[in-house]
Amino acid sequence: MGEPDDAAIATATTAAATLTPDQFRDVIGRFASGVTVITATAADGTPFGATASAVSSLSLEPPMLLVCLRQGSSTGSAIAASGRFAVNVLSEDQAELAVRFAGRAGDRFAGVGCDLGDHGIPLLHDALATLECHVTETVTGGTHAVFLARVERASGSSGAPLAYYRGQFGRLELAQDEAASREVRARVLRRELPVQQPVDVDALAAALSVTRGAAYQALVKLTGEGLVERDADGCFVVRPVTLATVMDSVRTRYALLVGAVTLARERPGAPQLASLRELARASAPPAGPSDAGAWNDARAAFGDALIAEVAGPAALDAFRRADVPGLIVRLWSGSAAASAPRRAQLRDGVERLVDALERDDLPALAATARQLVDVYEQLYGAAFADRLEI
Repeated sequence: MGEPDDAAIATATTAAATLTPDQFRDVIGRFASGVTVITATAADGTPFGATASAVSSLSLEPPMLLVCLRQGSSTGSAIAASGRFAVNVLSEDQAELAVRFAGRAGDRFAGVGCDLGDHGIPLLHDALATLECHVTETVTGGTHAVFLARVERASGSSGAPLAYYRGQFGRLELAQDEAASREVRARVLRRELPVQQPVDVDALAAALSVTRGAAYQALVKLTGEGLVERDADGCFVVRPVTLATVMDSVRTRYALLVGAVTLARERPGAPQLASLRELARASAPPAGPSDAGAWNDARAAFGDALIAEVAGPAALDAFRRADVPGLIVRLWSGSAAASAPRRAQLRDGVERLVDALERDDLPALAATARQLVDVYEQLYGAAFADRLEI
């Protein structure tokens, strides 16, 4: 094979230069990894620790691994000075430790159980595994320092690991945990958990007869949906929802929909349009509250299919994150929201979206979207008539 010519090198360099940090972060975030806390001790005995997922085994003979830490980090500086560190592989129930050591808390070790290893380095209690290491080489890679180290001592215990995926800490979900996630979500949507008060994770786990880790990760999922948020202390809090919240969701989703169709280079062909039309008809609003859940599923399926068809996965992810599905169901269950004229307006409006898409009539698409937003504002305005939030 010959040497690459100058033109080939220039093309490759240009392609690499077009990849922005945000794009790289979005793509590489799809690689699930384990979560560790890297610990070290300064010469004066001060402990340091940082959450890291960029950890990899390097060699079996001798046993070696590598760890990447941001240049200038206090933990990295302590490692550089001492030449030693420990890797604490977190278990599925230690997401809170991952958050603590990833933040900027003054004393990250306050209240954290740990023992000291042979060289005075903290080893976290209940970690899935601990590895005590001696640095043999340090190199620089972009914004990070890469420590290549020989493992001098290691121990492990039974359990499941904590995982890191798409910017969130989670667990490798098992089939038996799915039911727990569904039940926690249902309780949040039914407002069986108090609004704007810290959720007692232990009490919730006991009420559901599940592990604390299962309850914790169910709440983590709900933060992605916007139904739960973290307060200043890191506790989970069920978010209140106002008319403004719901209408922001509606406007954002329709703006994404119209924008995606407007910018799409190709429109769906006949088979895809036929499928979209079927989904549009299936999403016709129900006459009674008992069918609200099924309608919500059909409504979501239509929107997802349309966005996915014309804009791809990134837009679909943003579209889903802007939704408040369970709260829409709750609002729809009100008598004012179930009036026949509004149901007809929503049904006809959704079908007109497909008509406009088929004709490639962007003005009609935008006009229909505005009309649907107006209908939703009337619908939800009536539902909130006697309350400020739910």
